[in-house]
Amino acid sequence: MPTPTRAPQMAWQTVDGELVLLNIDGRELLGLNEVGARIWELADGEHDLAAIAAALTAEFEVSAEEATAEVERFVAELEAAGALVVE
Repeated sequence: MPTPTRAPQMAWQTVDGELVLLNIDGRELLGLNEVGARIWELADGEHDLAAIAAALTAEFEVSAEEATAEVERFVAELEAAGALVVE
């Protein structure tokens, strides 16, 4: 199962309760909602997509199918933006 890892050119911090990502190379900011922030936290190279989806299912009111689809979609978006590397 693919495992996402945060890209080295990304910096992040919480601002007013929202997780904000900064692409240092492109100087782009991305704001993440609560679910997106949790996916980012778990994208540490230790959790594969299935583990991240399982965590979302346990922590939020969402089915396993919905969590899996959301994780796959969001990770693909972050990978396309250069924020994550998926191996």
